[in-house]
Amino acid sequence: KQWYQRRVAITAGSDKRVLLFDGKTGDELGEMKDETGLAHKGGVMALSYNTAGTQLLTASADKTVRLWDIETGNCVSTMEMGAEIADQQLGCLWAGEYAASVSFSGDIKYLDLKSNSVTKVLRGHQKSIETMEVKNGKIFTSSFEGRSSIYDAETGEVEYFTGASHKNKVLDTKISGDTLVSVDLNNKILRTPLSSCEMGGESSSVPSNVTFFDVHSGSGIEVYCCDKALILFKDGTEVFSKDLNFAPNGCTISPCGTVLAVGAKEDPKLYLYDIEGNSLVQRQEISLSAAATEIKFSPNGKFLGAATVGRAILLLDVEKSYKPVQHCWSTSSKSISCSFSPDSSYLAVAGIDTNIVIGNTSKPMEPSIKILRAHPLGTITRVRWLDEKTIASTGSDMQVRQHTISV
Repeated sequence: KQWYQRRVAITAGSDKRVLLFDGKTGDELGEMKDETGLAHKGGVMALSYNTAGTQLLTASADKTVRLWDIETGNCVSTMEMGAEIADQQLGCLWAGEYAASVSFSGDIKYLDLKSNSVTKVLRGHQKSIETMEVKNGKIFTSSFEGRSSIYDAETGEVEYFTGASHKNKVLDTKISGDTLVSVDLNNKILRTPLSSCEMGGESSSVPSNVTFFDVHSGSGIEVYCCDKALILFKDGTEVFSKDLNFAPNGCTISPCGTVLAVGAKEDPKLYLYDIEGNSLVQRQEISLSAAATEIKFSPNGKFLGAATVGRAILLLDVEKSYKPVQHCWSTSSKSISCSFSPDSSYLAVAGIDTNIVIGNTSKPMEPSIKILRAHPLGTITRVRWLDEKTIASTGSDMQVRQHTISV
């Protein structure tokens, strides 16, 4: 037998070398190297054989994947994977006709070794997904490390936002017309056109950390819940601020753009404000059964729903002076996010118990629909409706999931 047809052990390491050893005796048989005398310009992070055992694939921190002929020890081809730190190659796999590599960014790239090209890229978040919004079949997400992504709800394909993105945890996002508005832990606000998805073109800031914020597309209004203050922006410019004697948490603007509802972080209370021009005027204070987290008006403006720090799910009748609607829905622990279906028929609530609870707003005494263990590996951070029967959810498990309900 030729030496490369024996039981051969191949090692690779940070010394940039790939060595071959006899698997029985331990004797060195040869080395994979190019004209520099090394296998790669950076540490070799992974390797994989083909089925016949005649060729080898290596992945390196030098941002390349190389194909080798084991008999000659020569490099057959080199694939450049990019120029950024995130393009360092940490893993590779060769299974039958298929080959793939894993980048430091977490991207998985399918490789065509015959044409020396990347045929497909699987992308996603590598940290907890903190925020999500949906529009026209697209799911817009942002994560703990500041990455923002666009998921196609039909195909599952993912693209990243480009430009000067957030550098740390994104706290909340909203869609205003054709613009994604986002705010991060450094109190930086970015307004990104969805037509280009290039971040950093327009930015603002607020004086303290934001818990939640909301926008009204028709009027260009944005309201931010900061540390004991509400900040009002109009068309991207700060026009009003209001000091508070409580720490605000969730907030929502009515569909008509004239009413702002704000929850208190530590107290079971809801505060209503009239949006009058470039100012906010408090007009009502409502006691709740539990402190609210995320708050939402229904699209038809008839209801106000809220996730809470307890097991309660809040549903208030706007037309009856925000009187609580009696229902039989609840969660098993703190809920974090809520969302009404586009036709306002259903309210979905989710949180740390990993379940999604869905109530019928027209039949509140009917049992809720429950999607148990919707994210079995972590807390659900956001729920949003893609259409009248489909819910998208994100979680600390770094996953985006879709759920179809039968009604």
